[in-house]
Amino acid sequence: MRQRVISAIVVGVLAVVATVAATGPARAEEIEKKFRIGFALGALNGTDEVNSDSANVLSLVDRDEQLVDRYIDPRNDSAVFNNLKLRPGGIATLYGQYAVNRFFVLEASVGYQKTDLGNVEVQAQFAGTDVPETQPFLFDFFTVKAGDIERIPLQFTALARFRPRASFNPYVGAGVGYSFIGYTPSDEFNQLSINMDSSRGGFAGVTSAFFGNPEFSTPNASEIRDLGGATVDARDTFEWHVAGGAEYSFRRKWALFIDLRYIFSSREIHVGFDGGADLGIAVPQLVDYVDSPAASASYGAIQITEGGLVDGGQAVIVPVAGDGPPGISCVNEPFLTECVNFCSQFPQRCESRFDPTRPDGQRDVGFYYVQGGDVKLGGISFQIGVRYTF
Repeated sequence: MRQRVISAIVVGVLAVVATVAATGPARAEEIEKKFRIGFALGALNGTDEVNSDSANVLSLVDRDEQLVDRYIDPRNDSAVFNNLKLRPGGIATLYGQYAVNRFFVLEASVGYQKTDLGNVEVQAQFAGTDVPETQPFLFDFFTVKAGDIERIPLQFTALARFRPRASFNPYVGAGVGYSFIGYTPSDEFNQLSINMDSSRGGFAGVTSAFFGNPEFSTPNASEIRDLGGATVDARDTFEWHVAGGAEYSFRRKWALFIDLRYIFSSREIHVGFDGGADLGIAVPQLVDYVDSPAASASYGAIQITEGGLVDGGQAVIVPVAGDGPPGISCVNEPFLTECVNFCSQFPQRCESRFDPTRPDGQRDVGFYYVQGGDVKLGGISFQIGVRYTF
């Protein structure tokens, strides 16, 4: 759907450019004390994102700056490019203007945009997974589409024109606005929330990595509790913006314009789980003193003992890293038929892994992280359109 929208925008821009090329330049229309209307198509891209915590390392030093302890986030680092973010989406805007004089213009506009909120990161080390001796953890990561955001921005802008009599006329401006925000969760996100709400688990802290491979602690039976589902807060927001662009008069009363705006918002979209921002507590990316609050905090996953958030697939016996049938690499593709057949002959040289490409219809228990966070509603818009002077 969004590819069709972008394609339509490109076609529209090319049509306008072709019209300009065919008609040639014209002297700018006198706009003082006149009304103008305009319509533009373009894109709006968010400028904020929630990055994965999977590569974080906490280093603790003494007052002589000597390393004395170290904690690593146990998740799979391959998820570092998986994030929550307002993706680029097409936007259409209708403008109305009144020229106070040749140089200063007051403008009101209303637009419409629909875009997606990116992905929620889910990571799991399933119960029954054989972790290789060369590494402390073996997490698989899953991406869950967060849902769609609809935005209807109302903006009021004051613009200053630099060359009011010329066919090419740059302008700058600033203003305020208010955006009506709507949110529609994806089916996958809804299912993740339902699965979490029907699961039970407890906090499993990760131990220090300074003296050897870290591991998870086991939560006490009294710490096992019912988990909560997902919450999303996407409310309407006040905005303010700066604008810049240029007009090009290509026919009497008509002008082509390019408009660029940087939009700041007063609110954020909050995505949270189990009553907080995240399920599990990430290790911070930080160097701090050994007597700091960061050193006394707890970090780790939620060990889900009943239910489970995702279907991790079928448990398959695969060769350990670096082993396998001659001439076949089972490191990056451990679920190849040749690799699985190898393990039926040499089980002592293999380990248990979950194959996510072969779901078995059952949610799996184990150690879980789910990352939420806050995404600012501001962004950068770029639009091309036409204006008509009455």
